[in-house]
Amino acid sequence: MRWIKKAIGYTGDETQIVVMGQSMGGATAMMVSGLKLPEQVKAFIEDCGYSSVKEEVEYQAGNLFDLPKVIRKPLIKTMSGINRIENGFFLKRASSDKQLRKNTRPFLFIHGGKDHFVPTEMVHQNYAATNAPKFLWIAPLAGHAMSYPMYKNKYRQVIKDF
Repeated sequence: MRWIKKAIGYTGDETQIVVMGQSMGGATAMMVSGLKLPEQVKAFIEDCGYSSVKEEVEYQAGNLFDLPKVIRKPLIKTMSGINRIENGFFLKRASSDKQLRKNTRPFLFIHGGKDHFVPTEMVHQNYAATNAPKFLWIAPLAGHAMSYPMYKNKYRQVIKDF
């Protein structure tokens, strides 16, 4: 919100803003979409953002560290409690899809079809969460944050069309 207000202050009230982010920035764009925003914010683009911090941490505990579910659950619960003490919120509260439900502006979702860091399934969950005008592009062979490097022309065209 501070960046949005700063951009409006710098460029004037007639500016038009598209909020775009990749990976955690994509999740941030989704979370911002549910806030009360200035009218200058016209649309959002997210590329390979997760659906919630809790789901991403649970997935990575298995994916990166091969921890069995029996260990993951209490570990995540403990981490969430520590996060509540340190940062003021439980991990499940940091949810892109909860914020997307409040979104009213057009949204473009981009994700790599071979993303094994933020599983591709999460983009479908995020896409389903918003009732605003929305568009989805899956870059078929792209891994995490690789849609643009692998499909530069298509990526640009998808954004231009949006």
